[in-house]
Amino acid sequence: MLLILRRVMMMSVLALLTMTSLQGFAQIPEERNFPENTRRGVLNMSQYPNVLIDGKAKNTAPGLRIYDDQNLFISPTQITSNYVIVNYLEDNFGDVSKIWVLTEIERKRVLPAAKEWVPQIFQNKNF
Repeated sequence: MLLILRRVMMMSVLALLTMTSLQGFAQIPEERNFPENTRRGVLNMSQYPNVLIDGKAKNTAPGLRIYDDQNLFISPTQITSNYVIVNYLEDNFGDVSKIWVLTEIERKRVLPAAKEWVPQIFQNKNF
């Protein structure tokens, strides 16, 4: 009797955990927010680890992250087409650090203009 009760309790807990975890997968946002200074270009991965963006050779950062159109992390070998419209982000060294494969709706949107970094003068107000 105790063994049956224990099995029923375990099955109900397992069913409850399964139902609550499935709701999290259904809440994928429809719109992705890209960081500032994101650029757009046409990606060619035929010479990986170097990539061609808009026909210009660029190095990839060691921690390169590539996201598909569903915002899932993918490996570079999963991009099979040679010309893909993407948003990308460069690090301080000019290496490509993040790439997002765009959906049809995202391709039609215009990116905001990139902001140029301006050094700020430090003023010590403690004295």
